[in-house]
Amino acid sequence: MRSARNIVFSVLAVFVVALSAAAHPLGNFSINQYSGIEVSPTTIKIRQVLDMAEIPTFQAAGEIDTDKNGEFSQEELNTYAAAVTSTYLPNLHLSVGGNPVKLTAASIVATTEPGAGDLPILKIVWDLSGPLDPTSQPAGVTYENANYRERVGWNEIVVRPVSGISVFDSTAFSSGLSDELRRFPQESLTSPLNERDARFTFTAGSPPEGAKPLLSRDGRQATPIEKDRLAELISVPEITPAIAFFGLLLAFGLGALHAMSPGHGKTVVGAYLVGSRGTARHAAFLGLTVTITHTLGVFALGLITLFASNYILPEKLMPFLSFVSGLLVFYIGITLFKNRLFSAFGWAKSDHHDHSHADGGSTHAHGDLTHTHDGTTHTHAPPETITWKSLLALGISGGLLPCPSALVLMLSAISLGRVGYGLILTVVFSLGLAATLTGFGLLFLYVGKAFGGSRLGESRLVKTLPVFSALVIACIGAVICYNSLWQR
Repeated sequence: MRSARNIVFSVLAVFVVALSAAAHPLGNFSINQYSGIEVSPTTIKIRQVLDMAEIPTFQAAGEIDTDKNGEFSQEELNTYAAAVTSTYLPNLHLSVGGNPVKLTAASIVATTEPGAGDLPILKIVWDLSGPLDPTSQPAGVTYENANYRERVGWNEIVVRPVSGISVFDSTAFSSGLSDELRRFPQESLTSPLNERDARFTFTAGSPPEGAKPLLSRDGRQATPIEKDRLAELISVPEITPAIAFFGLLLAFGLGALHAMSPGHGKTVVGAYLVGSRGTARHAAFLGLTVTITHTLGVFALGLITLFASNYILPEKLMPFLSFVSGLLVFYIGITLFKNRLFSAFGWAKSDHHDHSHADGGSTHAHGDLTHTHDGTTHTHAPPETITWKSLLALGISGGLLPCPSALVLMLSAISLGRVGYGLILTVVFSLGLAATLTGFGLLFLYVGKAFGGSRLGESRLVKTLPVFSALVIACIGAVICYNSLWQR
């Protein structure tokens, strides 16, 4: 009786899905797989993704939903994924130099997404790895995914070397089409990709003469993956006091180096402080604001990635945050440009008063801030006073866009159960970022004061530099806004 009831439910489910709009791009019956192979000198890693559409997930529901309440709890998904792993991994055949390599799973993540007819779509992601012999290179690699050969679906293989490793004579490409089965090209849905096996050779250093280099799907030569040094700090096998100390030093240094790369506000900070009445306190406050904003931004985006990715995609938030950051920079630049331009032309407001110069005996009103007496033209316009409000806005704009490496660090810390250490590393990384920006601010302040007290500081070019720098800030803000709109 129960088996008959299950058959009826299965038929009804298929009927409902058939009448609904197909939620899965490859069809409700498809089982889709992605293999991302990464080769380093001592390890070969595979990012394996299994995507089961509505019907295959429904067929597996009896094994997943062990308490029969009609819902998949995370514990049930984890148990099912562990059971699938024992049968799935043996069908991933990997050999290097003719010798089989045993793959072990460093992590297994099972999730569901809503599909047609309120049926779930199951996804399982494995991070697999196997050891390599660094002395036996160059070495040929063969890989085959023999899982679900009888099922229709998308099957994709991507091969990427890390820095220092060359991959050549490869039957696979270095770039993917589906972003690990997250999106599928519309033009390929009627004839889905069916890459089941791959062969390639790798070696440390340069490939031999005459070898065919690894290519991307558009025919360009592949570029090696640069390892994320920041994320590696959290994944060490054991955290001892010495390792933790050196990890903090490295995090600070990486944050400082990260600030040196293009697009992290050095130009804006320098242009803002040129011609202003800034102090070391102002520069320190600016660095502290960047630190706090950047750290909170990483935490917030990490929480969204973990708990709200079904509703808010982190990659969709980045252009929005970039636009807000650019808007703040543009507003600061336009305001500074107006104030500095008015001050340069003597239009700034000032109390009207008279006094005499003893050397020339001339008397004049200082309500006219720019004037001539005794054959000399000069201005009594004061240097621009920095406001804490504008400094706060500038600091927020500099730290608003979280660094992807810091985000990966936080997510890795959560998955490895090292949240406290991850939080400290993220804060120290942000401190390194802010220290560099603060250093640039102090450099511009003291250089500006040195020029201001010299004869060079009396030149018309140097006096107009603050006006020009404010215009630069506004232009940078406009470019950031423009680029963020193109990313959407």
